[in-house]
Amino acid sequence: MTRRPVRLVALVALVALAAPFAALGAAGKSYKCSHDTQTCLNLMVAKLKTSGWLGIEYDDSKGTKAFRVTKVVSGSPAESAGFRPGDVLVSVNGTKFADNTEDRCVTCERTKDVWKPGSKIEYVVTRGGSEVRLSATLAALPPDVMAMMIGMHMIEHARPEAAEK
Repeated sequence: MTRRPVRLVALVALVALAAPFAALGAAGKSYKCSHDTQTCLNLMVAKLKTSGWLGIEYDDSKGTKAFRVTKVVSGSPAESAGFRPGDVLVSVNGTKFADNTEDRCVTCERTKDVWKPGSKIEYVVTRGGSEVRLSATLAALPPDVMAMMIGMHMIEHARPEAAEK
């Protein structure tokens, strides 16, 4: 089972990072940053400072059509909105997660411009066989979540080319 912090997506984790950083979590593909390490770090920190945060973790092991919430962070916008472990993400702002593919994160593309602290995001989830609508107001990324995301990217950034093959 894969557990990832979500801003979403999603995708929920890396929607606001769109172009160079969206591949980190949304499309399932490896991404090698083309910048030197310090430049990459500086760009990522600057971008994450303006990114919104939802506060869920999810299991994406069944692919893009079944993102199951595994954890709702206490005190997060997700908790305030009513997300529960076991919810399955159906759509965000009207865009279905099922439309995502390994090569293209449609939900990322369609929500990247609104994924900022203070933005209201509308979700549909399935819970107990029924669809439930949830509305969350995104918060700023907590420092520990930002550090984790940067750390994950920097580990990938530092990976030697030979290890990618």
